[in-house]
Amino acid sequence: MTKSLRNTRLPPIPSGPVSGEALTQILTQWQTLILAAQDVRNDSNDFASAMYQDDAGKVVIGADARLTGRTSSSLPTVLARVGDNGRASTQQFLPQVSAGNVLSMQDTGPVTAEATAGPGNAEITIASHSIQYGFGVVTYNAGTIAGLDPDTNYYVYADDPEYAGGAVTYLATTNRQTVTASNGRYFVGAVRTTVALTVANISAATSTNPVQFTTSAAHGWNTGNTVDFASLPGNFGTAFNTGTFTITVNGATTFTVAIDGSAFAAYTSGGTVTRSSVSSVGGNGGGGGWVQDAFLVQF
Repeated sequence: MTKSLRNTRLPPIPSGPVSGEALTQILTQWQTLILAAQDVRNDSNDFASAMYQDDAGKVVIGADARLTGRTSSSLPTVLARVGDNGRASTQQFLPQVSAGNVLSMQDTGPVTAEATAGPGNAEITIASHSIQYGFGVVTYNAGTIAGLDPDTNYYVYADDPEYAGGAVTYLATTNRQTVTASNGRYFVGAVRTTVALTVANISAATSTNPVQFTTSAAHGWNTGNTVDFASLPGNFGTAFNTGTFTITVNGATTFTVAIDGSAFAAYTSGGTVTRSSVSSVGGNGGGGGWVQDAFLVQF
């Protein structure tokens, strides 16, 4: 009931006998006054500040309009921040944590990857983790994604439109746009799977600083890869058959290791070298921001 209706003074019905015609006149006055009090065109009622009719005959939301149960007139503010196209017209429509901060934050970087020999043998591991939102914390279980290719950028996600957390199905894609192809999709993180473990036979080695090794076939490796040696002869075996070494590639079948071998006895024959495959650490997902491919590196 509006204040104007509560404050409307209705003419009293006279005491004593009243003719039908007089009663009809009184009730007609009542009806007129009540309807006038409820009319949005009536400047004296509550609608004058909350909802009224403009000169064009359109109903307009006034400055005092409010949602049911609210104590302040927030509805006009909300409507003012929405454009005629139904979209937010200002960032003030969003909470500060969304516009001036990040949408959410993971408690840890949950994504790592590793690979063994051959294609289709890389695996991504997702650690159990939680995400802090403005409304609270959502916790997710651990999981793995197998059967992936080595030395490849992957973007990990899960579908969780209700923010339920728990045991979700983790998926990996090489197409970054897949991560945002559904409104209920949670971006877990991005990672580059490690290079595949590969083995090559050593056919030559130099007694120089640094030592240069030659493989019997093209190795396909890159500078910065790490390798393990086995069954090398003589001084080369003593220096290289234990430990892991970083290589500098200088040819399709050659690479060097930063060890001074100038005093080594000449290489004879034998030995293998295996490119190592160690875990790589991915970038964070959630609302903490996007991960550029340049940052998806192997460690």
